[in-house]
Amino acid sequence: MMKMKVLHIVGGSIKNGAFKGAAILHKGLLKENIDSKILNDSNLKIQNIQLEKDKKIVSIKERLLLNILNKIYVTIEKILKFIFLHSPRETFSISILGFDITKFKEYQEADIIHIHWLGQGFINLNSLSKIDKPVVWTMRDMWPFSGGPHYTMDFEKYEKSRISQLIKNYKKKNYKKNFIFVAVSKWLKKEAERSSVLKNYNIMQIDNNIDSSNFEELDKEKARSILNINTKKKVILYGAQNPQSKRKGWNIFTDTLKKIDKSKYFLLIFGNFWSNKLLQDIGIEYKSLGYINDNKILNAVYNSSDLFIASSIQDAWPKIFAEAMYCKVPVICFKNTSISEIVDHKTNGFIVDEYNTDLFKEAIDWISTQLDKNNNLGENAKEKVKRYDSKIIASKYFELYKKIYKTNTS
Repeated sequence: MMKMKVLHIVGGSIKNGAFKGAAILHKGLLKENIDSKILNDSNLKIQNIQLEKDKKIVSIKERLLLNILNKIYVTIEKILKFIFLHSPRETFSISILGFDITKFKEYQEADIIHIHWLGQGFINLNSLSKIDKPVVWTMRDMWPFSGGPHYTMDFEKYEKSRISQLIKNYKKKNYKKNFIFVAVSKWLKKEAERSSVLKNYNIMQIDNNIDSSNFEELDKEKARSILNINTKKKVILYGAQNPQSKRKGWNIFTDTLKKIDKSKYFLLIFGNFWSNKLLQDIGIEYKSLGYINDNKILNAVYNSSDLFIASSIQDAWPKIFAEAMYCKVPVICFKNTSISEIVDHKTNGFIVDEYNTDLFKEAIDWISTQLDKNNNLGENAKEKVKRYDSKIIASKYFELYKKIYKTNTS
């Protein structure tokens, strides 16, 4: 079998979806006999002992000078964002400051460069123009073709500004014609194709992945006991890294909670959540778990739940809803989103046509009623997302690698 070396460039915290998606792919590629390696800028020793032991995951933090320079770059970018941007600044990256990708030993040893996320103070845009190897770029949000935002909904006014246009032009200047851009959803593919930065590229689409080996079926009562939840109510699950983000549909979700029958539902929420008073005022019984970094706990969370609320308005393809579906949890989402590409209406979930709280309430009640009838919503959900398992998605990238590797070595 053909042996090739692939280097994944993925900046930012290992808690981010980009790193998780890249790490799952990396693991799948190793099983396909591909020499896969990840170059990152997180402190693996502090964040995850298991990752630190993986010698195929390399962090620039391990090198003293690079660590110092990285901190300087990140600090300067934070200052610039504080001066010029409103909140949420964490969903905006400049990536003008950073390292030259071509100077790294890992780059020089690789046959194929696979970019996932450049990050803040990690890889600078200018160095992309120097790349002399095949490049696959998996777009996990809108940043590759925006003026800095990872999602434009957070910065609608800014995206119309002169500065945004200058950054977009800078990106176009440094992207090479042979870059292969891959969108993780049809929604993101369409957004990229109509952007001024990537409109002349042929955008591919390969779905995001989930690592099904992290999840197993648990009895609901057992799963709830692990989380110290004692309720006979239907458990609504709502979770994201930043669940209160506007683009996650937080306001629509909480306004819907005001309308549902509180005697029937219990809310389980996880992520960087801080609005306990709001939920207390709404009057719904709930439990907030904060950020979860333990797959066994996450498995218990999914298995404790009866339905998952994915009220996102702008999202590339978040893994959380698909992981929930793998654990037989039906999903409620909005029409014309990346999530609605996976959910089949009234088969494994419910697709709400409008951003309307009455319609969202109807969806919650419909799912609840169907679950009481013991229908196949959960089984259908698991069956649907099996096609996004890491092994299947890795094989699709393997085929892409083989094609471009053959082209560049023949």
